[in-house]
Amino acid sequence: MKKNVIAAVLAVSMVVSGASVVFAEETEGKHLTAGATTGFFGAESLNPSYNWDSWIMSIYGISENLFRLNNNFEPQPWLCESYENVDDLTWVLTLRDDVNFSNGNKMTADSVKKCFEYTAEQNARFAETVSIDSMEADGQTLTIKTSKPEPTLLNDLCDPLMAVYDSESPIDEELGASCTGPFIATSFEAMTEVQMKKNENYWGGEPKLDTVDLKIVDDQDALNMALQNGEIDLVAQLPAAGTDLFKDDDTFVMDSVTSTRTSFLMYNLNTPALQDVNVRNALSMAIDREGFANTVFKGFADPSYGVYASALAYGGTDGLDLTVSQFDPDGAAALLKEAGYEDTDGDGILDKDGENLSLRFVTYSYNTEFLQFADIYQAQLAELGVDLQVETYDVLDSTMEAGDFDIAGLNYAMAPTGNESYFTNMIFLPGASNNYNGYDNEKVDEIAETLSTTYDKEKRVELMKEMEQEILNDGAYAFFANQKLICVYNKKVTGFEINPSEYYLITNNIDIAE
Repeated sequence: MKKNVIAAVLAVSMVVSGASVVFAEETEGKHLTAGATTGFFGAESLNPSYNWDSWIMSIYGISENLFRLNNNFEPQPWLCESYENVDDLTWVLTLRDDVNFSNGNKMTADSVKKCFEYTAEQNARFAETVSIDSMEADGQTLTIKTSKPEPTLLNDLCDPLMAVYDSESPIDEELGASCTGPFIATSFEAMTEVQMKKNENYWGGEPKLDTVDLKIVDDQDALNMALQNGEIDLVAQLPAAGTDLFKDDDTFVMDSVTSTRTSFLMYNLNTPALQDVNVRNALSMAIDREGFANTVFKGFADPSYGVYASALAYGGTDGLDLTVSQFDPDGAAALLKEAGYEDTDGDGILDKDGENLSLRFVTYSYNTEFLQFADIYQAQLAELGVDLQVETYDVLDSTMEAGDFDIAGLNYAMAPTGNESYFTNMIFLPGASNNYNGYDNEKVDEIAETLSTTYDKEKRVELMKEMEQEILNDGAYAFFANQKLICVYNKKVTGFEINPSEYYLITNNIDIAE
């Protein structure tokens, strides 16, 4: 794991790896080379049941789900042909009869059942996503019984973790499982490269591309230069800092769409100073959300004052008390004083009971926006007398799991499946997979439980607002930017469609002029 301390002056627009990156290769037929940075698209394996790698495989066009989201986050039948919600606990799914896995085996209800069972055994996040009590397979009919009402089941089945693959065939350590997507992995190097060929027998129509090579690197500048030089054809998840390079160049198309991806801070509630809500609220009030969205994100983000992006039906901040989400340095200073912090020794750093208010901030080494945010935030807090020590990591997982941080700068897709409970169940509940800071609120737990069984849409929105206000009142997180998904590609690429879920970027419809 690479670790380095950021300098006090904002002088970095992107972390450069220093290693040379080879992009151009000799290929036959129609070939697309796409590039992306490690943090957004780097997979540790092609096992769809492992960690978050199923997400990556959905993006690559390797794996598919029973349902797929449209641009309004509405689930549409995909590998599933039709469905019936028989009662609150029973769903009957009729699967397509013309789908084979990439190894040639037919997709049946039984194979999907066994696939879900295998994923549930391998990944604890499965149980956070759906509460399946039992499944019964009969030909192409899969009957799912849930242990409680699941009003968002169809959305949940769009989660890449619910990818359909042949679990009865060996899962290759390098190339993963046999899935149903338009492309098949032929070579894989963890966090570095995926090479793919088209699935000749893809049920959705023969892919227009023969091969796809996805390059995963730490160096965004190198990716941008390779795109400009024609060495690669498409960059996925372009940082806002790179938009100036392409926005006025008619050689390229730049697509963007508001996603549910949010930048936020997680405060470690096990850190003594951060156990005081006044301190946490002061740290939140030191964030210039509007300025950050407009300058660092160059307008490709909306300032976030609540939990959920306004692009979602239940998002936005109407009716919420946003006092501690407003940029208010004077108010922040007052809260720190109320918490008992003063600069007793004149060194410019607040202290209490002989302890300086010094905090460790950890974030991603590859994320341009967070690197810039870290410098700005560090300077803003210094004016308040708070010493912020910034550390960056190539991979944050082990650091977060160990609770080895005071403040973490994170970037998550809050509701990529459209399910209101997606992020709630993953981070705000005790014991949740991404609850790294020890957050625990009984009222939030109660609302989450009620929400999980409520079908009425208006009632669900009411519950979400109630929960959101509780979370904001606790001040355990500071949400500050809802960013757009930005992709840029050469005009010779056609058929590319951007989806706000961030899935489905590589499809059978993408073509390229030879």
